[in-house]
Amino acid sequence: MRYKCEIAYIGTRYAGFQSQINALAIQDVIEKSLEVIFKEKIRIIMASRTDAGVHALAQVFHFDATEYDTYRLKGALNHFLPDDMHINKVEIVDKNFHARFLVKAKTYRYIINTGESDPFLKDRALEIHYDLDLDKIEDCMKLFIGKHDFASFNTTPYSDVKDQVREIYDFRMIQKGKLLIFEIRGNGFLKNMVRLLIGALIDVGRNKKTIEDIKKSLAAPNKEKERLNVAPGGLYLVSIEY
Repeated sequence: MRYKCEIAYIGTRYAGFQSQINALAIQDVIEKSLEVIFKEKIRIIMASRTDAGVHALAQVFHFDATEYDTYRLKGALNHFLPDDMHINKVEIVDKNFHARFLVKAKTYRYIINTGESDPFLKDRALEIHYDLDLDKIEDCMKLFIGKHDFASFNTTPYSDVKDQVREIYDFRMIQKGKLLIFEIRGNGFLKNMVRLLIGALIDVGRNKKTIEDIKKSLAAPNKEKERLNVAPGGLYLVSIEY
């Protein structure tokens, strides 16, 4: 049977979702729990390789295993997983389903705290204690909507992914008290792409870069220029669409 699972997690303690050498990843914890349940080693395939310190509200993964009641499987997984992870859904899907290759869109959220330091937001939001020009930020966000070569705004080498054109469907900012909440939806994201886009917005909001600078970076991709890669703790994978 092929199982599709949706999981929420706080990524603070982990070296990202995907298994790595000499570091604890979220994938390792899930697979260990599945091994206890099914009495065999099981490899999962995730929809998105979230980086170290990044959180998720609805990450998706699939795996193949023997038949098991989905209600009981969800309960068993949540029993064995640590408190900073929770399985939201478990369902049996067609054998042709693939968590990564069939993704149509992903939505990410980035949170900035512009108020007093808040211990409850530690590793959950980026603290900024200087003024930002929000009008310039909103104007800059519009530049990223549509289909662009985002090579200037990610750290994936060309040797890994030659085509770095992606399409952003929507990019918006919500002010909620002291919080700035950015939500971005697109057909795919490269390594550190959301964090570098937010970094560019901050630079524009601080008048360290102009909107013309951002236009030039989109028109003439360059991975060598200095870029602001904001902290991972403010980033959340919100949803994945199939």
